[in-house]
Amino acid sequence: MKYIFINPVVDNMYIKEELDELLLNNGYLRIEVENDWHKIVKEKYNEALKSTEKTLLDKRCPLAIDTIDEYINESDVFIPQIDPILIHCGIEIANRSDLKGKKKVITTPCESLALYGNKKNLEDTVFVSWKEFIKNLNLHEMIKVKLLDKSPIPPGYFKSLEVKVGSISGKENIKDYFKNKLHKEDDLVEMLYCTNGCNNGDGVLINE
Repeated sequence: MKYIFINPVVDNMYIKEELDELLLNNGYLRIEVENDWHKIVKEKYNEALKSTEKTLLDKRCPLAIDTIDEYINESDVFIPQIDPILIHCGIEIANRSDLKGKKKVITTPCESLALYGNKKNLEDTVFVSWKEFIKNLNLHEMIKVKLLDKSPIPPGYFKSLEVKVGSISGKENIKDYFKNKLHKEDDLVEMLYCTNGCNNGDGVLINE
C-alpha cells in the first residue's frame, strides 16, 4: 500500500468518498496531517515581522518569488526562511514513524511546489502535481471533477495580522506592484502567482 496526501485545493474538487475509493482501488490510502500548519505558518510570519523593519515577503508561492527577483533588493525586503504550508505537511508525513519505509505521495496544485518539495529529498516521499499524478495512473477519464471558482485558501491569508498587508495575485499584477515599488508602503506582501489563488494552478486544471 502507498500513502497519499491530497492538498486542500484538489480535495475541494471532488466528492471525498468517490476520490478515496478510486485511490484505494489503485493502491493509495489517503492520509492527513496532525498539525494545523495553516496556523503554525501564519505564526511563523508573525514572528518574522517582529525581527525586521523591512517589508516581509510571503514565500508560500515559489513562483511568485521567482517573478519578482529582478525588482527587489535586500535593502528593503526580507524573505524569511519559512517553507510553504504544503511543504510543512510533507515534512511531517515523511517523518512519521508509523509510515517509515513506506512510499508517500504529496500532491500539489502546481509544478513549482512539486519541484520545491522534491528538492528537500525527503525519505520515501515524493511531491507531484495532481495533474501529473492522475495522468500517470490514467485516471483523468474515471473521476468527476468540478473546477473551483474560488480557492479554499484565497488571498487574504494574513489579514488577521495587525500590520499593513498588501495582497496581490496574478503574474502581471505582481510585476507591476514591485516595478512601482508599492511594496515599500506595506509591512507584509502576500503573493500568489495564479490569479485569485491556487485553484488556478497548472497542476489542477485538467479540463483545458
